[in-house]
Amino acid sequence: MKLQQIDKTRYRKHLNMASIVATAVLIAFSLFYGQVLIHFFGGADENNFKLNLAGVILGVISLLVVFSLVRRHPYLAEVMYVWDLKQVNNKIYRKLHHIKTALSDSDNTNIDAITILNYYYAASKQQYNLDNNTLTMEGLMANIEKLDKLIAENNLTITLDDYQPSLLKLF
Repeated sequence: MKLQQIDKTRYRKHLNMASIVATAVLIAFSLFYGQVLIHFFGGADENNFKLNLAGVILGVISLLVVFSLVRRHPYLAEVMYVWDLKQVNNKIYRKLHHIKTALSDSDNTNIDAITILNYYYAASKQQYNLDNNTLTMEGLMANIEKLDKLIAENNLTITLDDYQPSLLKLF
């Protein structure tokens, strides 16, 4: 996945609106399904908790179906980009220990590990900036500086375009 420039203000605005709409749609679906289930299977003097719970579950399923239909709409482009970015970062994070171990254990420079870390740090920096995550930014910047120093010491030329998801299979 190529990193793209995202307008933070537009992203936050669209994310907030998508969250509000998703919440409203979930509530509407849940109430609708709950009332239909109670009408056909419940009673006025009975405890209809299970039917209401089934309504919420059906509401969630319906929301997921609607979301899968509209997720490629241009209005959600930034939101879906960040969603996909988080998925890619999560895949790398699950292998991060092995990647860092391979980098520190090898006598020679592990270019694949450096390439993955370079992409991961850049993607994380973008993600943290877009989500206003300032708590972990200082540690991330220290890791970026350390990696940049390693790249410079070994006279390497590593770009973000060098990263391929298939590199993760090596770890």
